Parts: sequence; C-alpha cells; structure tokens
Amino acid sequence: MSGNRRWVFFWAAIFLLLSTSITNTSSENGVESDDGAIIAVQYIDYSCYQQTLDCEASESEHIVEYFGADWCEPCHLVEDEIANLNRTDTVILQHHASSEDYTYLNHSKFRFDDKYRLLFIPTIVVDGKGLLTGSSQSFDLNQSLSTHNGLQNDDLYDVVLRNDTVHWNHSTGQRLTIWRLDSTQHENRNYTHQYLATDSLTIDFNDSNISYQDGVNLSEMLQNWNGRLIFVLENNGIPELQPYSDESAGNMEFIDNDNNTNQVPISSNPAQYALIWFAIMLLLIAPALMLWIREVKRPKQSIFEQE
Repeated sequence: MSGNRRWVFFWAAIFLLLSTSITNTSSENGVESDDGAIIAVQYIDYSCYQQTLDCEASESEHIVEYFGADWCEPCHLVEDEIANLNRTDTVILQHHASSEDYTYLNHSKFRFDDKYRLLFIPTIVVDGKGLLTGSSQSFDLNQSLSTHNGLQNDDLYDVVLRNDTVHWNHSTGQRLTIWRLDSTQHENRNYTHQYLATDSLTIDFNDSNISYQDGVNLSEMLQNWNGRLIFVLENNGIPELQPYSDESAGNMEFIDNDNNTNQVPISSNPAQYALIWFAIMLLLIAPALMLWIREVKRPKQSIFEQE
C-alpha cells in the first residue's frame, strides 16, 4: 500500500512540473508577439517619384496579396476580377511564387511557403489574415473587403522617399518589408500585370545597424522602376489565416514547392499544441491513475480480519 502511494505521488509531481513548464513557455511566447500580423501599409507611386525627389507615402486601409502564375489558367479569372476592383482604399500586391514562371520572384515564394504556408494557386490573402482560395472564391473579394475591418495604420507614419532614401517612424512592429511593383507583360496572353512584385527588401528593427532617422538607401532597388512601392509594417511569425468565403475552393492548381507539392502546412494554432501536450501528460499519469483505481476498487478489510 505504501509503495503504491509513492508511485501516485511521483506521477502527480511529474504532471505538475510539466504543467508549470508549459504554462511558462506559453506566457513567454505571448510576450514576443510573433503572430505574423500586418500592422500598417503605405505606398508611393512612380508618378510622384518622377515629379519630385521628396515623396510622402499614402496610407491604405487594405492590402490584397494575390498569388498566381502565368501558366495557371484558373488565375486568368482572378486577375480579371482584381483588375475590375475599383477601390481607392486597397492596394494590390501580386506575387509570382512559382519557379516555372518567367517572372518568378524568390521573395514571393518565401512569402507563399514560409510566411503564409499556402498550398495552392490562385490564392488571395486579405490584410494578412483573410484567405480566399481558388478562382470561385475570388468573386467574394470585394465583399470581404467591405465586411471585414481594415488596417488602422496608426503605428507607421512619416514614410518619405527622399533622394532614393526611405525614412520612416514606427511605434510597434518587428520589421518593415518594402515591395517594388512594376507593370509587367503576361508571358502567355495579351494582358499586363499592373502591380507585379519584382523585388523586395526587409528591414529588421532588431538590426543595430538600421536607423529610421538615417534611413535606408533604395537606389539599386529603384533602377528601371516604373510602378509602385508598398511599405508593409508587420510582425515576424506565421499568421493564422481565416477563410473569408463560404464558397467551395474550385479551380485550383498545385504550386511547385521544390518537387514536394503534397507537403501539408504546419499549423501554428496554440489550441492544437495544448491538445498534444494534454495527450502526452495523460499518458504520463496513466500508471498513477491505474494504481489509484486499483486501490479504490480493492475491498477494505475489517479490523477483525486484519487481526
């Protein structure tokens, strides 16, 4: 009896130690704010850069990131839908993340694989949190923009492009990603991508060599530029995308992912981690529970029987 009790106390102590460790880890991760959220978006058009050497950026309430490819036939419908999107509160950032594309950009592939962990094209990501997959769901884009709240843009300000050097101020966020967009001819049909990502630069705020007061020189990035610069203030990490459409995701293509198109994205959902740890701890305390059940079910001896 005393030996069984010792086993019960032992496994109970292990359970408490694991619970405390997991709780501390969760609280520490919460402080880091690596949620991958887009906080603010601003942009500068080439027309301003062409006229003056001192361009102030404009704010945008929404950012639509569209992942497509010139070889993707279902993407034609999505591109036509985006071209007809008549909204002054929205900027479009088009990515060609497939290495089979002539206009392939490795920064866009990183965005596709590592930032959002997507699997299919065409895919639309709204404000870094909403997901529309396939050509059928793209028809809900305008409604999604009207239904969901946009970006506040209060944390990014004083964005100025002066003499090919960008200056800014920010009150939060972990990095500033600058996207160069250009008007680019479609590879296979008589169509022009108005805002296709052709280059990107990420400014890490943890880099001691970076100063928003001194700015960052973009002269190499701006050579032969003819479109738009988009400034995205965001956090590190992987955002948890929410479906923005009730329609079935039809007409989808697999994107080439280093010849591994069947790779399933790893979820960053904290609830799933909690369930996994709960199952592990349940297995650990199973022997203690079995000992406790045996003690409860064991018939009690009377005083006379013990004597």
